[in-house]
Amino acid sequence: MTPQSTIQQHGHSALRPAKAAVPFVVGGLALAAAAVLTGLVFAAWTSNGPALFHALAASGLAWCL
Repeated sequence: MTPQSTIQQHGHSALRPAKAAVPFVVGGLALAAAAVLTGLVFAAWTSNGPALFHALAASGLAWCL
């Protein structure tokens, strides 16, 4: 019995590991997108944070943070 016939006999294909990796790739891309979004929000907060805080303080919402 050759290795190829053993693979076919058990129903495995060479592409199955690639298909199994798809959820991990999608999860990794989602995690990278979340990290980029978090970085952009943090950068916006550090550049505009004092102005945002003063605007919230003026309207009485600063304690909600």
